[in-house]
This record gives sequence, structure tokens and C-alpha cells, in this order.
Amino acid sequence: MKKTVLFLLIVLTTLALTAQDKSITGHIYSLDGDGVKTPLAFANIVWMGTQTGTVSEDSGFFELNNPANKYNQLVVSFIGYQKDTITVTNWDEEIEIVLIPVINLEEVKIEGKQVARSISSLTPINTETITSDGLQRLACCSLAESFETTVTIDVGYSDAVSGAKKIKMLGLAGVYSQILTELVPSTRILSATFGLNYIPGPWISAISISKGTSSVLDGYESITGQINIDLKQPDNSEKLYAELFINEHQRVEVNASSAFKINDNLSTIVLVHGSTLKNKVDKNGDGFLDLPLGNLFIGSNRYYYNKDNKLRSRFGFEIMQEDRVGGQLDYNPTDIGISDYYGISVKSSRFTIYEKAGFLLDPENNGSFAINANFIYHKTNSTFGLRDYDATQKSLNVKIKYKTELGSENHKLTGGVSFQNDNFNQKINDTIIDRNESVPGIFGEYTFSNKKITIISGLRFDNNNLYGSFFTPRLHVKYTISENATIRASAGRGFRTANVFPENIGLLASSRTFYFLEEFQMEKAWNYGINYTQKWFIDEVRKITFNIDFYRTVFQNQIVVDVNRSAGAVYFYNLKGESFSNSFQTDLIFTPAQGFEVTLAYRYNNVMVTMNQELINKPLVSPHKGLVSLHYSTKFEKWNFTVTTQFNGQSKLPYTKDNPAEYQLGDSSPAYIILHAQILRKFSKWEIYLGAENLTDYKQENPILAADDPFCDYFDSSIVWGPIVGRSVNAGVRLIIK
Repeated sequence: MKKTVLFLLIVLTTLALTAQDKSITGHIYSLDGDGVKTPLAFANIVWMGTQTGTVSEDSGFFELNNPANKYNQLVVSFIGYQKDTITVTNWDEEIEIVLIPVINLEEVKIEGKQVARSISSLTPINTETITSDGLQRLACCSLAESFETTVTIDVGYSDAVSGAKKIKMLGLAGVYSQILTELVPSTRILSATFGLNYIPGPWISAISISKGTSSVLDGYESITGQINIDLKQPDNSEKLYAELFINEHQRVEVNASSAFKINDNLSTIVLVHGSTLKNKVDKNGDGFLDLPLGNLFIGSNRYYYNKDNKLRSRFGFEIMQEDRVGGQLDYNPTDIGISDYYGISVKSSRFTIYEKAGFLLDPENNGSFAINANFIYHKTNSTFGLRDYDATQKSLNVKIKYKTELGSENHKLTGGVSFQNDNFNQKINDTIIDRNESVPGIFGEYTFSNKKITIISGLRFDNNNLYGSFFTPRLHVKYTISENATIRASAGRGFRTANVFPENIGLLASSRTFYFLEEFQMEKAWNYGINYTQKWFIDEVRKITFNIDFYRTVFQNQIVVDVNRSAGAVYFYNLKGESFSNSFQTDLIFTPAQGFEVTLAYRYNNVMVTMNQELINKPLVSPHKGLVSLHYSTKFEKWNFTVTTQFNGQSKLPYTKDNPAEYQLGDSSPAYIILHAQILRKFSKWEIYLGAENLTDYKQENPILAADDPFCDYFDSSIVWGPIVGRSVNAGVRLIIK
């Protein structure tokens, strides 16, 4: 241990004394047949004769480090355009590169290594990105299982019966983090319950996790952060992708996709997911299924239309159907009337249609007009013991915006209008709760940027037909200290409407009585944050990223879910007093040798809320979390080995002292460590993998209170702080034809 610590100190000291390398910045543009110049995203920029490179952003901007300051010739390429070579002579000025399309394009094969997980130093908002390569380092079956290699997001079960997953960011529930699919609201209201399972991991090309309030362009609901999921696109995906997954519990999953061109302007991709579990698993012997049985099917057809880069459109649809059954081993959901066994039954269906269109209207000032819209229909019929919960959601989101430069690319202005409508109907036993919420809004955002500083200031005004009008101000500032050091700060306000049943679905799987003490108001909070990112480039192989940040969230109003007043009840009311979250995190990602990557991370959350006139630590929030992830790839990535260890600290448990002694819990949960590992072997068109989640087989003892008498007053399956299932060995095979 002492030798390891000494080695790390020597490495870090050496890095700190290493001279800073130069870097070059610039913009990539394309030139069409009419001579119109437009930004070119995802162009490849590399130093000649090396594999050191980057890709351009949506605005065409790029920044590339020059290891050891020994290169001066850039090679720029993009499929369908003539390759260009540029000699860099002035390192203090941004360069502009214009690519010209080729007339007769022959097939070009470009291969490169994706960065699995990165913390951007270019974006004004503190953003962490997990790519598809990073997702494949563990058997990632859905979005809910995509965050095992980061401490930014905590994932756990909402209860020990339904299998519903929940996330936390900055120590607060995932509903305070806006979840988007390609910058369009997707996982919200009803899908807050099981929606993390409705985005298959193999469909995802990248996940961007942004901390703090996001841009006002994306709405007013983001409070603690934003999770944006980029799915596979028809214009850059494999011709055929097929995957078969199975684990030791006999859960079987199939994923497939196929992308192809319809004509010169239109391409499409078809994505299919199916999973099933029929085997009854009860490893802790409490008479309840550890995992719910069921079937899930998801299908999507997505299209991409591009007309001379002047009109671009992405549109498509998605359908989902799920049946899940949990509870006692002998529960049968087809029994009529009151069953002798406790169980849950959930039937859900969902349909989504979307359109994203962009028009280039003013090439001289990069003026563009965009329309983003989606419609979601979601229906669920469920039973939790003696409780029935049925709900239907119809949501429409429309955003129209115009973006332009104000005289130069240093000054940009984006403005537009939005409309959100949620028609939400619920029935809990015999109680009907309907809501039709309409929110038209107007927004504007100004961006100033130069080589040193970027400032994004935004303001939006929304009028809610239920809660009135409100303003949402947000500010993001990025300052480049040196070529590889960046500091960022943010401040902003967020609002949201609480949906207490789908957002607290685990409480339905208990005998608690629900008390609603008053009419709810909108939740609103301020978020402030600061972040520092430093990168070192020792050579072409060895590099280090160091990141540290702190965020504070202060609620002006919050719907308090009070489980601390009584073990047999839960109280819902508007905040009376303080509620805040302080979150500190630091990450160190470094590659000490070719193919070897090490990630070290630590996160501390201090989350306090006023319950029953007392300021307390919020129950079921672990203050401490640590992570060590090791990944090694052999030459040409034929073999890949990944080991990830997570440390989870103690968390305060809800009050149970008024239960009989045998159904009481302690004041806090124990700390624990879990371990994941995977081996991946790649062939020319095939990949096979073998892995294990929770190798140490750690399980929460007695996750269900009164499991021996589930219809009594003390039954509660919602107090879940750790793993329920224990070790799970899995294997899979992938076919990839590019």
C-alpha cells in the first residue's frame, strides 16, 4: 500500500512539473455546390503521421493538443469531402478550414478508438460523456445500468418488489435532473417509474451528464442537472448489429439494429429490443421474488433527411410494451378477487413520435431555424397488493428557435418559443386525480466567446395554467486558465410539477397510509456550482484528466415525502423550512501505459430536509461514494478487461421505532463495497463477453419488512439501500457488420 501511494505521488509530482504543451483551435466548415459555407460537425482532425486527434463539435469548433510540441501539420477529413492538410504557423490564432465535397466518392473506411468516458474542458457547462465503448465495458442492458463507471449518478431500486430503478444526482432524486433523448424531453411523469429500463443500452451512442441547471433552451425543469441520451443514428450506424445476452438467473435479452440508405438524401435505422425473465429467483429465502418476472418489447424506426446541408430532419417513432409480475413466489396475477398471496402486476404501453428539423436561412451569419417536437402516449395498469394504480399520460412538447451570429462568431443569439402540455389521468383504488397542464413559454440566450472566456446568459418566461407565470434565469461562465486548464461556474433557477405517485412508486408496495396535507405548489430551487478541470499530456499515450467540482441546491419549495414521522404512514406537503443539497466530487482519469486506463473518483453529498419541523439528513441518501475502475486493452483491442469497484457509505434509514421489535430497523444502513468485472474478446465481425455484477455477492439483509405477513400493518418493501439480488454472472455475443 505504501509503495502504491509513493508511486502515485511521484507520478503526480512529475506531471505537475511537466511543461505545458501547445494546442491549436479552429473551426471546420463545409462548402456546398452553391458556395455556401456551413459548420461541419464530427470532422476528423489528426496530426499527420499519428493517431492523436479529435472531432469537431456541432458548431464546427475543435481544439487539439500538440504532444511535446513536435507536430505542425494537421490532416482534416470527413466522409464525402476532400481531405485537406494544413501547416500550422501561428499558434495564437484560431484557424479556419473549409472542406470541399468530392464528386465521385469511393468507399472510405475510417477507424479510430472511442474515448470511453471523458470530462470535457471545451463545453461551457460541466459535462461528462460516456460513449458506447464505455457502456460496453460492463453488460449494459438499459439506461438504468449505464452509470456503474461514474459516481456522478447513483442508481438503486425504489423497492424490493417491483424492480423499478431510480437515480440520484447531487444527492437528490432523479426527477430533479432533466432526462432528454437528443435534447427532447423523454423520461418524465409516468416513465419516471420504469423509464430507465425503456432505453436499451445497445441503442445508445453516448450519454452526456451535465451538472447544475442546463440551458434555458431545454426548458425550465432542470434543477440538479441534465442527462442527454444520443441514440444510434441512421447516417453513421452499423449496417447490422445483433446481440444476445443471458445471465445466471435466465434473463434473456435480444437487441438488433439495421441502418441503410433509402436514397441520396434519406436514410433510416430500425432498432428492436426484447427481454424476458421466466425463472423465479429468491436467493434470500424470504418467499418474495428478488427480480420480477415479465416481458419487455421496444421497437423504433428513425429517419434522417439531409438536403444539401440546408435542410436537415430527424424523425421517427417508438413503441413499447411491458408486462411484469413480482411479489410472493406463489402469486398469480390471473386470480380473480383478493389473492391469498401478495403480488404486484404492471402492464405498460407507450408510443412516441418525434420530429427535429433544421433550416439554414442565413449562411453569412450561420443563421438557422429549428423545430423540435415530440408526442408521448403512455398508459399503465398496475396492482400493488391491495392497491390498484392506473394512469394515462399524453404529453406534447414543441420548441421553435432561431440561432444567429451578431456580426461575428464571438457573439451569438438564440431565441424562440415553446409549448408543453401534459394531460395526466390517475386512479388510485377509487380516487380519481386528473391534471391538464399547459405551459407556453418564450426564451432567449446570448453567448459571448473568445479564446479565454465563454459566457452564456439565458432567460425564459413561462405561463403555467395551474400555477401562474414565472421567470427562469440561468448563467454559465467558462474561463480558460491555460491551454489545458479550465474553470467553470454556473447559477440558475429551476421549476417542476411533482407527480407523487409515479415518482414514489415504491411506497405503493407497502402498508403505509398516504396523507396529503395540503394542495401542492410548484417545486422551485436555485442551483450554484463551480468546477475546475485540468489535463496533462505526457506523450501520445500517457495523459491525465483531473476534475473537481462543488454544487449547492437550495429549495424555495419542495414536495416533502415524509417517511420519518411514522413507520405506518407517509405524509406529503409543501416545504416548511429548509431543504438543500451540497455536493462535492473529484475525478482522476489517467492512462499510465498503452491500453491501460485508470479511473479514481470520490463524491460527498450533504442533503438536508425539514420533516415534521425538524431539519434532518434526508433518508436513504448515502453521503460517501468512491470508485476505482481499471480497464486494459491488448493491441488492436482484441482483448478487453474491466474491473470496477464501488464503495457506498452509510445512509440514514426511515423511522421504524413504532413497529414491533422484529420489524424495526437501525438508524442507518451499513457501508458496503461491490465489485464488477468483464472480459471482452473482439473478432472482425463478432464480439463475445463474460462478466459478473456484484462479484462479492453482497446483499441487503431483509429488504422487506414483515415479509412473513405482507397484508399486515407493518409490511414495507420501500426501504432499500443496497443490492437485493447479489452476484449475477452474465455472458453475451454481438454481431457487428459495418
